[in-house]
Amino acid sequence: MNNKEILQKAKELVELLEKQEEADKVLLSTLKRGDVFQTTGKRKYKVLEQYGDTTKIISLDLVKENVEFGDTSDYKTSKVKKLCDIEILKDFEEEFEAENIETHTADIITVDGQKLGTVDCKIRPITFDEAREYTDITPNPFLNDWYWTLSPWSTKERGWKKALAVVSPSGFVDISCFSNAVGVRPVCILKSNIFVSKVEE
Repeated sequence: MNNKEILQKAKELVELLEKQEEADKVLLSTLKRGDVFQTTGKRKYKVLEQYGDTTKIISLDLVKENVEFGDTSDYKTSKVKKLCDIEILKDFEEEFEAENIETHTADIITVDGQKLGTVDCKIRPITFDEAREYTDITPNPFLNDWYWTLSPWSTKERGWKKALAVVSPSGFVDISCFSNAVGVRPVCILKSNIFVSKVEE
């Protein structure tokens, strides 16, 4: 077998492997609430909700551990937002491609129901309201730590200047001071016409 024939065989093998890989993938839009998927094998994600041509997801595991929220309970000026906007976003863009991650608006509402505004973002922590809404599918007993929400517990005027809601691996929501260090388990919204591999947790 000469070099040309070897190259042709190699090309055919690569094409066969690519077809096999595509055959194992599905459109993200076909997955249901609670389904788990991955793209590169680097990390697993869980579907929270389908919205027409977009899909809200959360990482199955913590993306970062031992992260202080900052010196404020205001997500907009927090260390966690900076981490999500730069380091974690870059990581997600490498995995999903930047054009597939949607900018969206999240409500900043305290645990006791005070509306403090909104924040536009691509990657962010879960909110307290989402932690309640998806409590049947988000628990992961294999997490190493609790993780941040972006929701303050209350406000300075009500005596809770430094407190935010955090979520345990089992899904229990509690209070934590912004100077404590827990995990970051990001939420984002993807275009749902991308191909992913459905996997087990």
